[in-house]
Amino acid sequence: MSDDLDTFLDNLDDFVADCAVEEKKNKRTNSSRSSTQCVTEQDSEIDSILNDPDLTSPFRGSKSTPTITNNTASGPYSKCASKCASLKIGPISHRSCPNMRCSKCDCAVVVFDGYSWKSEVDYLFLRNNYPDFERVKSLLEKKRDARAFMCQCSHVTAVTVRLLPPDLKWFCARY
Repeated sequence: MSDDLDTFLDNLDDFVADCAVEEKKNKRTNSSRSSTQCVTEQDSEIDSILNDPDLTSPFRGSKSTPTITNNTASGPYSKCASKCASLKIGPISHRSCPNMRCSKCDCAVVVFDGYSWKSEVDYLFLRNNYPDFERVKSLLEKKRDARAFMCQCSHVTAVTVRLLPPDLKWFCARY
């Protein structure tokens, strides 16, 4: 595919150069053909490239569904290829946005896979212990398929797939 794109770009460069020469010639002869008409001849080829499923996919060039490692306290996280349409949170079996941020505290959302929050978690605890797993693990409990999310001002546990609660001001920070 990259060879096709290189060939197309080379042809487009030649075509634009030919259009420029033709436009100069048209100015001298007052011909009615404009440069816009010259460029529209390549529309079908451009449309075929723009409609190519490999280019319109959010995970360009991949034939299979990629595995995304979420932003966890214990490991690296990957950035997404585009912005999420709607933020949903869910258990480990569900792919969540790996690059969420909070607009209240302006901190990244940290995810702890396989844990849920205990009921004793409060705002001050989050402020003082964000994002260190060793410090927050005292109020986390192991839960097989759960996922604990936190920023510096809010927290939530996800055991089922659901939309982000309205009180959380988290957003996708683009990937």
